[in-house]
Amino acid sequence: MLLALPLPRLAAGLLAVAPLFAQDPHFTGHDAIQAEWARQPLAFTDAQKAALAPVDRARLERTIRRIGAPGAPALLPPELDHPTEALWLAKAAEARTPRERFDALFFLNRFKSPKALMALDGLVAADAATWPRHLHLEASLATARLNDAEVSPRLQAFLDALQKAGKVDPVRAQAARLRLVMAGKEKELLPPVPATPGSILALMDAWNRAPWPQRRDLALKAFASLSPESPAWARLGLARPDQATLDVACVGILSRLAEGVPRPAPAEAFNVEGGPWPCAAHPLARWYGFQALAKLDSPLPGLRTLMDQEAPFGATTPLLMGTLLPALRIQNPVRADLVRAHLLAGADATARAAGIEDLPSAPTDLEALTRRVWSDTQFEPQQTLIQSYARWKLPPEEQKAHLRPWLQHPNWTCRWEAYQALVKLDPATPWPRAPKPTTTDAAILREAIRLTERRKPLRLLISLSGKRHITLRFDPAVAPMNIANLVLLARKGYFNGRLVPRVVPDFVVQMGSPFDTMDGGPGYTVRCEDSLDWYGPGSVGMALAGKDTGGSQFFITTNATPHLTGKYTRMGEVEDLDAAMKILDDLELGARIVSVKVLEP
Repeated sequence: MLLALPLPRLAAGLLAVAPLFAQDPHFTGHDAIQAEWARQPLAFTDAQKAALAPVDRARLERTIRRIGAPGAPALLPPELDHPTEALWLAKAAEARTPRERFDALFFLNRFKSPKALMALDGLVAADAATWPRHLHLEASLATARLNDAEVSPRLQAFLDALQKAGKVDPVRAQAARLRLVMAGKEKELLPPVPATPGSILALMDAWNRAPWPQRRDLALKAFASLSPESPAWARLGLARPDQATLDVACVGILSRLAEGVPRPAPAEAFNVEGGPWPCAAHPLARWYGFQALAKLDSPLPGLRTLMDQEAPFGATTPLLMGTLLPALRIQNPVRADLVRAHLLAGADATARAAGIEDLPSAPTDLEALTRRVWSDTQFEPQQTLIQSYARWKLPPEEQKAHLRPWLQHPNWTCRWEAYQALVKLDPATPWPRAPKPTTTDAAILREAIRLTERRKPLRLLISLSGKRHITLRFDPAVAPMNIANLVLLARKGYFNGRLVPRVVPDFVVQMGSPFDTMDGGPGYTVRCEDSLDWYGPGSVGMALAGKDTGGSQFFITTNATPHLTGKYTRMGEVEDLDAAMKILDDLELGARIVSVKVLEP
């Protein structure tokens, strides 16, 4: 098998896989970890593969697919790699298990197929007893009906049986009904559901999916203040909330109002009556609000003066100024130029990415900018700069000249990003070589190997504000490097005190940003370890900005999300799904992580 080489010699040693293999026909989990980190092609003959034990052969095949070097077979089957309506109609015709049925319905809905409900053909009332409690159909059924699918009497009997079995979530059902009412497919809402942080988010998400003219009056008047007496709650299908609930849900409500502003944004969307809300100064609320302001595509009277202030709208940090920069560019270009220059030259790498994104063409000091970005520990500015050479429409030869040095960057992900850009310009571009592991890389690899050799599950206990606890159960054999990375971060207290910046009902809860937004990471990247393990409810995966960009941000799914399968590293799932879903389904945006502790014998 592969020799246990000192980590600085890892990349060179992996190039000798075939001769070493001839001495000892095994391919262990240790070997797979080293190979996947080095990301170099593995050359094995059919005879060598045949000599492996079945478990080693399967591990080798998965490793080759994960590395993804030229000529490697695809990890994903066609229906996930290049989905089409025809492929999923065929899958729907064959679907028998709840997973197969859900996946086919989900993907056919993405194609807006009026035949989507074909995935549920054959279900009868008796099948409700075996349907998984947390595999929710409410949103998918509404989407299918909005695409003109018809619910048959037999399917309705199954759905009625699900309701009687307590497997229909009232909040999800109300959110689905709200979409149908606003589209004219139903006449009235279901009975009001209790107003909680989670139900408010879910109903506002559903409401936001209607066209702006249908939401205009409610957005501008009923949400004028954070009041239990507002008519907004009844219009959304919610019972009257108490003030304490609204105080907790405040950041989430503002985020949804911001996300609901259409693009391009009409000026009236910012003419909300009433005074500022108590959470208006919260950094996460501002972060979402600045993204709404960026939807304005023309100057708005009155905003220019506000934008000319030293800290417009309370944007006191480079990160918030970077988030505000697109809006500032429209409202006050002269001020935007000054802010961009400050961000490009400043110490905040994530804010620098916003400055680069704001550049309409290559700057005159591109070489100096490249030197600054080269040394950044955050990947965002490096990725943005590498992608900007094409965006700036530099001549192909000039793009190549700027991209080739990135093939030598100490971070593999920079090399990968540059390779992806170069191969479009020159298909003969060679696969990038592996950089030497850094001290952090070496620590992750050592922990990944230790966890793999231990051959036992590992658990993380997440304690959230309000004395709420969720335990994650990981299998190191599936994604050892990503699990080892989270373990090391948790042991350092990296997550303690951070906020939860993303809560999307019936989809995911995301956390792990060092900036309490969805920006940034720990200052390095980790390889993806994709697999075909299904993203069912309660799955835990790594958040990404592209291949091999994992770091500290991870998510937990609150329903099946089959489109993520094989594209985001899945590490495990929550323990006690019933208890975890009660917490996750009602989690407020901006909840605080008290601690993340590693539980292992």
